[in-house]
Amino acid sequence: MPSRASSPRAARGRPPRLSRDAVVEAAVALVREEGLRQLSMRTLANRLRVTPMAVYKHVENRDALVHLCAEAILQTLVLPEERLEPVAWLRRLAGRLRAVGLAHRGLMEFLLEQGPVVHPALVILDRTVLKLHAAGIPWKEAGALHNTFFSWLAGAIRRQEPWDVGPPGTPPPFERFFAAARALPARDYPGLAHGVPHMRATDVGREFETSLDFMLEGIQRRIDARRAPARKRPLRRQR
Repeated sequence: MPSRASSPRAARGRPPRLSRDAVVEAAVALVREEGLRQLSMRTLANRLRVTPMAVYKHVENRDALVHLCAEAILQTLVLPEERLEPVAWLRRLAGRLRAVGLAHRGLMEFLLEQGPVVHPALVILDRTVLKLHAAGIPWKEAGALHNTFFSWLAGAIRRQEPWDVGPPGTPPPFERFFAAARALPARDYPGLAHGVPHMRATDVGREFETSLDFMLEGIQRRIDARRAPARKRPLRRQR
């Protein structure tokens, strides 16, 4: 009979039994720590204390792993309450998606490159288009508004990532752009001279909210324009 110390249950340091869920959970944890771009089958295998081949038994390749991670991350996002008006609904959704994106660097870049290919992203698309259509926006225009809004949103979140990960003393992003703009004579480039000083972000959160206001104001005007003809339509005379 084997001794208690040599039994499998008593062995220490043995890696946990792998499953696809365990692989994805570990991969998402790595994304939170290092970003999606740094995720690889080898780094994940090291985290799980297994060989890369053991990971390949559960996930076909890195592309499949990235898709599974994106799906798992976006599934944590809770959609706003249905009772909200479209613009208020989009504002709340933007804030929640921004928080998820900044906590998982590289997720927005994935969505910009691949589109809403994972199920939770498709749900967001569906609910957004439905919300806009219910407010009077035709289906085609509602789809275009979704694409425009979420392309901007993903880009805005992606742009903020360098602010969050740079070590103390790291120069703010786009310093090369500001230096190039300042080097041009103001007399020849008055638009740059007057506009660029206001483009330097000192409060990223405030900059995001200002840009969000611009986007939502445009969507609200679209909604109001669609509703206006119905309000102004004259009543038919009864014969």
